[in-house]
Amino acid sequence: MEPAIQQLDIHSTSEACEDYLERFEIWSMTKKDMKGDKIVAHFLTFIGQEAYSLLKTLAYPDKPISLPYTTLKELLLNHVKCTSFECRERAKFHKMIRQDNQKVKDFILELQRQAAKCNFGDQLHVQLRDRLIAGINIPGLEKELLRMPNCSFQDARTACINYEAVNELDIQSMKISNTLLSRHDELQSQGRSNLRSFNRDCYSRGNMKGGLTRNCKANNKGENKFGKCLSCGKFHFRNSCAFRNAKCFKCGKIGHIQSVCKTTVHFASSITKSGNLDPNNSAVLDDHLSLSTTSKGNVHIQKRLYTSLGSFHDFIVDTGSIESIISFKNLKSLDPNVVVKPTEVSILGITGHRLPIRGCCKLLIRDDNSSYVPCEFLVSETGLSILGLKNLKRLKVELSLLVSTENSDALLKDLIAVCAKCSGGMKIQPIKLQVQGDPVFLKRRIIPYGLREAVHKSLNDLCAKGIIEPVQSSAWGTPIVTPLKSDGKTPRICGDYRLTLNSRLLKQTCTTMEAEDILNRLHGSKVFSKVDLKDAYLQIPLDQSSSILTTINTPFGLFKYNFLPFGLSCSPAIFQEVMNKIVSDIEGVEVYQDDLIVHGADKVVHDQRLIALLRRLIEKNITVNPNKCSFSVSSFECLGYLVDGNGFRPDMKRLAPLTNAPSPKNITELRSLVGALQYYSRFIPNFSCRANCLFNILTSNSFKWGEEQESCLRSLLKFLQSDAVLRTYSPSVHSVLITDASPVGIGAVLEQEGRPVICVSRKLSVAEQGYSQTQREALAVFWAVKRLHKYLFGKKFTIVTDHEALKFIYHPDKSLARSSAAMVQRWSIALSAYDYTIQHRSAKQIQHVDYISRQPLQDRPVNTSDCLLVQPLPVRRPDLIRETRRYFGCILSAIRKGWNANLKRRFPVYYSKRDELSTTPDGILCLNDRVVIPPSLRKPVLDDLHSGHLGVEKMKSLARLTCWWPEINADICRTANNCEKCHKLKSLPSKWTPWPVSSEAWQRIHADYCGPFLGKYYALVIIDSFSEWPEVFFTTSPNSDFTIQALRKVFSREGVPMVLVTDNGSHFAADAVTNWLNGIGCRHLFTAPRHPCSNGQAENFVRTLKIAIDSIAASTFNELERGVDTFLLQYRNAKHSVTKETPSKLLKGRILRSNMRCLESAEVTYYRGNDLRPATGIVVKNVGKSMVRILDINDLTIHNRHVDQIQYQNPDNTESTSNTPSDRCKMNLRRGRTIDYRHLHSNSSCGGCDV
Repeated sequence: MEPAIQQLDIHSTSEACEDYLERFEIWSMTKKDMKGDKIVAHFLTFIGQEAYSLLKTLAYPDKPISLPYTTLKELLLNHVKCTSFECRERAKFHKMIRQDNQKVKDFILELQRQAAKCNFGDQLHVQLRDRLIAGINIPGLEKELLRMPNCSFQDARTACINYEAVNELDIQSMKISNTLLSRHDELQSQGRSNLRSFNRDCYSRGNMKGGLTRNCKANNKGENKFGKCLSCGKFHFRNSCAFRNAKCFKCGKIGHIQSVCKTTVHFASSITKSGNLDPNNSAVLDDHLSLSTTSKGNVHIQKRLYTSLGSFHDFIVDTGSIESIISFKNLKSLDPNVVVKPTEVSILGITGHRLPIRGCCKLLIRDDNSSYVPCEFLVSETGLSILGLKNLKRLKVELSLLVSTENSDALLKDLIAVCAKCSGGMKIQPIKLQVQGDPVFLKRRIIPYGLREAVHKSLNDLCAKGIIEPVQSSAWGTPIVTPLKSDGKTPRICGDYRLTLNSRLLKQTCTTMEAEDILNRLHGSKVFSKVDLKDAYLQIPLDQSSSILTTINTPFGLFKYNFLPFGLSCSPAIFQEVMNKIVSDIEGVEVYQDDLIVHGADKVVHDQRLIALLRRLIEKNITVNPNKCSFSVSSFECLGYLVDGNGFRPDMKRLAPLTNAPSPKNITELRSLVGALQYYSRFIPNFSCRANCLFNILTSNSFKWGEEQESCLRSLLKFLQSDAVLRTYSPSVHSVLITDASPVGIGAVLEQEGRPVICVSRKLSVAEQGYSQTQREALAVFWAVKRLHKYLFGKKFTIVTDHEALKFIYHPDKSLARSSAAMVQRWSIALSAYDYTIQHRSAKQIQHVDYISRQPLQDRPVNTSDCLLVQPLPVRRPDLIRETRRYFGCILSAIRKGWNANLKRRFPVYYSKRDELSTTPDGILCLNDRVVIPPSLRKPVLDDLHSGHLGVEKMKSLARLTCWWPEINADICRTANNCEKCHKLKSLPSKWTPWPVSSEAWQRIHADYCGPFLGKYYALVIIDSFSEWPEVFFTTSPNSDFTIQALRKVFSREGVPMVLVTDNGSHFAADAVTNWLNGIGCRHLFTAPRHPCSNGQAENFVRTLKIAIDSIAASTFNELERGVDTFLLQYRNAKHSVTKETPSKLLKGRILRSNMRCLESAEVTYYRGNDLRPATGIVVKNVGKSMVRILDINDLTIHNRHVDQIQYQNPDNTESTSNTPSDRCKMNLRRGRTIDYRHLHSNSSCGGCDV
């Protein structure tokens, strides 16, 4: 039979290829008729398919069969020599490591052979020495070589060869006496107790071949006695041992070798499966006893081991056996080239019979949770493969995890229950925040009445859990926002750190593993679990210095976080780093923010890893949320992919907006669709030809859609369903989020490196379709960021929009204007937790997103608490809806469908504010959060604004909270100036000297009595000098007892002030009042006698109160009290001309809720006549800078008056409209210097600023 020539390996070296060609040529020389074409035919047949394909490529355009043998040989050698170059050979040389079963001489020979290909030149011996020391793979020998001074390659070579020779002699001396085994057979029938006593005896004595048995301890005492030698371990006299003066590589001492060194722990060489363990080795005994109940009945625990060749085999775990056993057949299936060495070790079965042992071997193996380690196995002829205790320890298997499947489920349930009950935060070193910059303290924000109790309860709950704690003072202060949770009732306490701490925190790198790495690590796994951590960030403790930085400013005081709060820009990076350190040593656990992914090749491996993770979480006191966890599932969604036992694949639901897109209905929709297809044209083969019929429609003047166009569209969309459309998400690549909104839907595309990662869209609800275009665009950004939270949170990204106003609304470093809609403010605050920049692009550059937003799919409900909050108005809601449709029907339609040129001309004012206009679901027109009042309903609204008989500025401040219409400023001025009661009861100003300005609320208060009213009622007036907050108490007897009673009530609500200022009346100067004030720590100051201006703040408010009471014109005390209450409510809610803020906000920190009732009257001009009583007149001429000439409309007389003695009024008009500027110029009316008689230090104006 002719010898067969093996196939050519084209991946081998050039030398191997040359050897193959030489062998073929020698073979061909043995054939007499082997010439020409026959040589080529035989050569192409022998080299194999892979080499033939290579030659076919190299010979193109010729065919290999048509070329002579010499040409084919030249092509092949040139190719092999080109692929083998010096850098590659040197890389191979520096990676060479000796295998455990490889001889030292063989390893050195391989090193020299590989070095010959590297062209080291003069550095040859240096490189050989360094590689030999680094790759010898014997820890003790490596250290010894490194200690040798001026070590050369020859010195290192000699030392390694000598070491190997010594070890081989040591292995040959490790024998078990046949006498020992026969002795064991004789005692086997005596029972288990005798067997144990025999084992103790066997471990303490040694036998020699002549049948003489000696005690080892006795023999080791003297060097001249026969026994086990302490220098080498063999049985002979120690004084004749060749290793008596040898140096140990383990401890470095002279007199013994490494194998018998006392620092090395030895297991017994002869074992039985029945548990014949060395009684003197406590470590082995403890492990055996502790694991004696891990297997029940016939349940066996198997463990899969892998070799360095990629093969694997399943072993039965037996913790009662010290050694590991494998059959010769299974061994050859793992490694055909393994060397089986002879051994005299015998194994006894449970019945005492000997098991046939062929020899021993070493394998480089690993399991699922460890790296490759050398392990020893006994090779049997046949039988099961057993993994013993010795190799379990080498593989670092956690023995406590070797539990049966029946027990693992119960154990998992117990561990999950314990994890769910953990509290108090992680048991880790507290985190320290690094800050640069000066502290920032922002004032607290107003919380609506309806949420105050719930917010207070949430703060108390956080305090009870130890998450926050109150502080008296802090240099840092961050206001809170209170979005509602999914239940719609419970507020979530969050700090708005955007303007305080985020910009001053040092940036931290987020070490989140890339998606590709996570998916690759899941390869081969079939069982998965996802563990969700509850309140992730709030489990990480902060140190004391960092805790004070997170102080939040609430209406209920200052609180600092003891744990890492939500809202900090560095929280994601810190949390990821902490979790990586906690689970880094647990195999099969991946961390992605607050999600922990556990995976395994089977349920046993998976459960072992999950148990290890849960125990680690319990150890670190980490709480999990079982309701959001999934355990032992065969498939799950991970980072946009569907993962199962077969691998991972993209989730095609993410491309549903395009692949399931409906047919276009007009040119506009078609143009948007083609723009989206063009954007993805790089993924569609021959796009220009395939989309030709669509381009033809765009170039024509008419829209015609037929079967040809429909087929073309569907064929293009079909290509988008391929996996190549979506780019694999990578956290290390910068992300770009492109958003857009249309009247019917919103859409977004997440891109990386110009390629789409995911497309999302949804249809707008009925309420959302009423939003203004700016609000819809802002909603698109907010929804897209929340929808893609998993991809964007914790890393910097860019938001791209075609709406330029969003650059200012969502600017990451600027605060939003207070006049912005409340829901837009909440969205902006929510996005402050993300690290992003925002850019503007034209709509033509993002047509692919424009199409998705105009053709949205129905998305799952989005949990949001954002809605338009319409304040209560003095008109019925049905009337408001009816009149809005009557007057603003065209505007409502324009908001939903878009503005045209005709509407722009008809409603220029509304068109200029089109980005701020929106509608409620039931059809009310709003400007941001303010209701637009139709003309027919403006009079009752103005009446309510003036129901407290306040001035113009206070009426404007009330209107800013609720309502708007064009020229509302002028209408408010006319209404206030038309009130006859207000003007008749105003008094002339008087000079006064102000008190020092108070630094805080309720620091100094002023009090005075006024009256009587209705003949017998007196009013005690109390006003705060800082906030101008008034209090009024009525009594029929103004004495000291009532004064103390009224002050006690006020002090119980607002606290004890530092100073009380009063006049010298007996009701204030009584000893009872003075003693009571001194007892509570309040200083009592009296004004100068007969000088009421000293108590100016109280006197001014008394004057204001008297005007209000006279305007009320009450006939009974109930009417009087009701009118004063209405006045106080409006006064406290209106901005004060001195403080430029409302008293309620300065004292209470919020705006008090109220109804508005106002009364509109005719327009007139009042002035002060000769008798200082109000009169009506018209300004006819400017006499001087501060003097005007007045025509009295009653008696037609002319008077000269100072401008401080007049107040302007618009002409009366039955409709609620204001005069034009031209009308005011014709009348020569001066409006700039009308005076506010209630506050003589400040002038008020009836025009100018917008509301």
